[in-house]
Amino acid sequence: MFFRLLRLVLILALVVSAPSFVAMAQALGQGAAGLIADQQKVIQSLTAKTDGLEKKIQQDGQDDATLVEISGFYKAVSSWLSFAFKFKFQAILAATLMALAFAAVLFIGGRRLFGRVFEADPSVEDPSYLSRLSVAFWSTLLPTLAVGAFLVSTIFFFNYYNVLRGDIGIFLNSLVAVVAVVFCVNRLTNAALEPRLPNWRLIPVETGPARWLVRLTTAMAVAIGINYFLSVVNDKMGSPLSLTIARSFIATIIVGIILILMGLLKPFKAPDGSWRPWPAWLRYTAIALGLFTIASALLGYIGLAIFVSLQVVVTGTILVTAYIGFLSARAIGEEGGFAKTSIGRWLAANSSYEETALDQLGLVVSAAINIMIVLVFLPLILLMWGFQPGDIQAWAYKLATGLTIGSVTISVTGILTGVVVFIIGYFLTRWFQGWLDGSVMARGRVDTGVRNSIRLAVGYAGVAVAALVGISAAGIDLSNLALVAGALSLGIGFGLQNVVSNFVSGLILLAERPFKVGDWIVAGDISGTVKKISVRATEIETFQRQSVILPNSNLINNAVGNWTHRNKLGRIDIKVGVAYGSDVKQVHGVLLEIARSHPLVLKNPEPFVLFSNFGPAALEFEIRVFLADVLSGNIVQNDIRFAIFDVFADQHIEIPSTPRAVVETKKHEAWPIDDDKIEVEFAEREQAKALAAVEAKRLAKSARKVRKPDPD
Repeated sequence: MFFRLLRLVLILALVVSAPSFVAMAQALGQGAAGLIADQQKVIQSLTAKTDGLEKKIQQDGQDDATLVEISGFYKAVSSWLSFAFKFKFQAILAATLMALAFAAVLFIGGRRLFGRVFEADPSVEDPSYLSRLSVAFWSTLLPTLAVGAFLVSTIFFFNYYNVLRGDIGIFLNSLVAVVAVVFCVNRLTNAALEPRLPNWRLIPVETGPARWLVRLTTAMAVAIGINYFLSVVNDKMGSPLSLTIARSFIATIIVGIILILMGLLKPFKAPDGSWRPWPAWLRYTAIALGLFTIASALLGYIGLAIFVSLQVVVTGTILVTAYIGFLSARAIGEEGGFAKTSIGRWLAANSSYEETALDQLGLVVSAAINIMIVLVFLPLILLMWGFQPGDIQAWAYKLATGLTIGSVTISVTGILTGVVVFIIGYFLTRWFQGWLDGSVMARGRVDTGVRNSIRLAVGYAGVAVAALVGISAAGIDLSNLALVAGALSLGIGFGLQNVVSNFVSGLILLAERPFKVGDWIVAGDISGTVKKISVRATEIETFQRQSVILPNSNLINNAVGNWTHRNKLGRIDIKVGVAYGSDVKQVHGVLLEIARSHPLVLKNPEPFVLFSNFGPAALEFEIRVFLADVLSGNIVQNDIRFAIFDVFADQHIEIPSTPRAVVETKKHEAWPIDDDKIEVEFAEREQAKALAAVEAKRLAKSARKVRKPDPD
C-alpha cells in the first residue's frame, strides 16, 4: 500500500510538472519531443520498480518465518552492547558501581541490623512458633525487597545516564521482574521448609521431600519467568503466532506436570517408617490444578492455561507470604508475645519498659505489620488479576483524599495527619513540661508542690491544644461538635454529675493549692502524704504505705487538715502520769529538761510542760514541743518517752498503772473415764434420796399422832 501511494505521488508530480517542461521546450524551440520521451521512460521505470516491491511484500507476507528472524534479538542486544561499551562505557561503569554500592549497603547493613530477625540460628534446638514465623516472613520479605531495590536502582541509574535504548529497556525491565519473582519464590520455599535446619521448618516435612519441594517450586517459577520474558521479546521482535503458542504450550505443560508431581509427593514419615502423602484436600487440589492446566493447553485454551499457571506461581507466593505475615502479627499481638522476640528482649534489657508496656507495644507492632502487609500485597494481587495501575492509583487517591458515606466524608490522609499532629503536639508538651520543671523551676528553687501544679496545668493545656489542632488537621469541622456537646450536656445533667464535680474540684485544687504534693493532710479518717493531684482524684499515701484515691469533691466540700500547708513547723504533745505523793515540782523540772535536751526540739517557741489534771489514778502531765519538721514527730516522741522512763527510774518517780480486775476462771470437771464407777455413784445417790424421802414421811406421820398435854 505504501509503494502504491508513493507511485501515485510520483505520477502526479510528473503530470503536474509536464506542462512546465512543454512550455520550456516550446520556448527553446528544439528538443521538446525528445525531453517528453525521456520523462515518460522515467515514469515507466519507477512504475515497474514499485510493482516489483509490492509483489515481493505480498509473497513474504504469506510466510511468517520470513517476517521474523530468530536472530533479531541477538542482533539487537549485541548492537546495543557494542554501542554502550564504545560510547557509554564510563556511564555503564558508574551506574553499575553505584548499584553495587547500594546493594552492598542493603545486604551488609541489613544483615547487621536485622540478622537476628531473618536468619535462623542453628544453635537453637527448639525455636518457638513465633520465632519460626518471624524468620520465615522476614527472611522472605527483606531479602526480596533488597534484591528488588538493587535491580530497580540499576535500571534507574542506566536510565539516568542514558545508557538504555527503548527496546533494551523493555527487555531489561521484564528480566528484572523475572529475577525478582524467582528469587522471592525460592526464598519463601527455603524459609518455610528450611532443608538445612529441620527445627526451623514451618511445615513438619522430612528433609528429602523438603529439598524436592524447593526444587520443584523454583523450577515452576523459572518456567513461568522464562515464558514471560520470551513473550516480551516476541512481542517486541514481532514473532509469529505459532511461536508464541508453542512457547506458552511448553510452559503450561511443565507447570502442570510439576503440580502433579508435588501433589503425588509423600513428604511425611509415619512412626513405622512408611511414607505418608499430603492431606487429601491439598493433594487433590494440586493434582486437579495440574490436570486442568495440561487439559486446557491440549484443548487449545493456551491463554487460560498460562493464566492459571501464572496465578498458581505468583499469586500463590504472594498469598502464602501474606498469610505467614498475618500469623506473625497475630503471634506478636498475643499477651507476652512481643516480649519473646529479640527486639522485645532488647527493649526489656535496655529500657524501662515494663511487661504491660511491652504488651501494648506488641499490639501496636502487630497492627503496623498487618497494615504493611495489606498495603504491600493487596496491590500486587490486584495487578496479577488484571487490574491496571491507574485504577489502583485512582482508588488509593480516592481513599486517601476522602470517602463520602452519606453526608460524612472520611479521609484516611486527614485522619493520619490529625493523628500525627496530635502525637507531635503531645510529645512537644511532654518535652516542654520536662524543660520547664527541670530547667526553669528547678533552678529557681520553686516549691515541689508548686512545680507539680504548674506541670500538671501545662500538661492538660498542651494535650487539649494538641487535640484541637489534631481534630482541625483531620478536616473535622469543630462546629459539627455542637450536637456532641449538647449530648454531653444532657449526660452531665443525669449521669456525669460526680465526674464533672470532681473535675471542677480538681481544677480548684490546682488553682487555690490548699495542699500540694508532699503535704501531710488529714481528711476525715484518712491521714497521709499527698502523692499526686489529678483532675478527678487525689492520691494519698498513708503511713502504712497504703494508697488511697480520694475524689476531689470530698476534699473541696469537707474539712481537710494540712500539717504542712505553709511550712513544716508543728507541735507535738506527749502525755505522762506520775503517782500521787510524787514531788510535782521535781516532775515538772525533769520533764522540761528532757524536752529541752532533744536536738530536734526548737528553742523558740520554747518547750512547755503542762500539769494538766488530777487523774483518777495519777497526776497527769503533758509535754508540748515544737519541731521544724513535724513529719519527724514520731521519732521525737519515741526518744522523749525512752528518756522519761530512764530518768524516772533514776529519780525514783513512780509511773502508776491502772489496777486490773481479777477474773476467776471456772474449772470444768474432767471428762469421766470409768463409766461403771459413775453408774454406781449415781445409783447410791438415788438410793440415799429414796431413803431420805421415806424417813421424812415417817416423821411426818409420827408428829400427827402426838397429842397435846392436858392442862392442870
